[in-house]
Amino acid sequence: MPEWYSRDVSIVSSVCDRYQRLRMSALFSMLQEASITDVELAGLTRDKTLDRGLLWVISRIKVDMTRPIRYGETVTISTIAGERAHMVFPRYYRITDREGKEVLSGSALWLLIDETARTPIHPEDYDIEIPGVKEEGMPSLPMGLRSIEMDNAASIRKVMFSDIDLNGHVNNTRYLDWIDDLFDMHFHEVTLLTSFQINYLKELSCGDQVHMYYEYNAGRYRMDGASGQETVFSALAQVKRL
Repeated sequence: MPEWYSRDVSIVSSVCDRYQRLRMSALFSMLQEASITDVELAGLTRDKTLDRGLLWVISRIKVDMTRPIRYGETVTISTIAGERAHMVFPRYYRITDREGKEVLSGSALWLLIDETARTPIHPEDYDIEIPGVKEEGMPSLPMGLRSIEMDNAASIRKVMFSDIDLNGHVNNTRYLDWIDDLFDMHFHEVTLLTSFQINYLKELSCGDQVHMYYEYNAGRYRMDGASGQETVFSALAQVKRL
């Protein structure tokens, strides 16, 4: 039976925003690093994945937060694998503070893709298996998000070298920084994030141009990024005002 993997993380200044809150991009990076360590401890080490031309990628991820994580805190990040469904590896997360109070719960869907073909692989073809817990009692898994239809982009980004990771595409955490940049300083000053989901739909490479759109309805922001005629990511944020 799998067990939760946990690690303590101290929140330093370089991962915080103007208001001493942990950036979403840094938060997602921490969750992913914990995931990779847990996978390796389960025996699925680099020689069984990366060295065989297989790359771990996130398809969807969702988190719910009771409060921001702040500069100077030490928190405990925990993760556990869910039961695999065909080519999809579910994973669950939680973060607790020093008093043991939960400040975040979440879930994600991971895939292994072929580095050359850039398509998901069938894990059984590579004798890959990770023991996982059943979904019952765990945070709900992220679902699909409808596309939004808007004519005028709120922002246009060009993919630069620093956006690209070792998988050869835009690092998924960069989208979080791009989404943060859609909104001005005042918005970030008076708004707290309570829930966030992002679905990754298409890879982006260096030089690609991304048109970003958003719409608002009753405390919910829907964001899409499009390159050409294709949606490359969709996100949903729920916020509250201070």
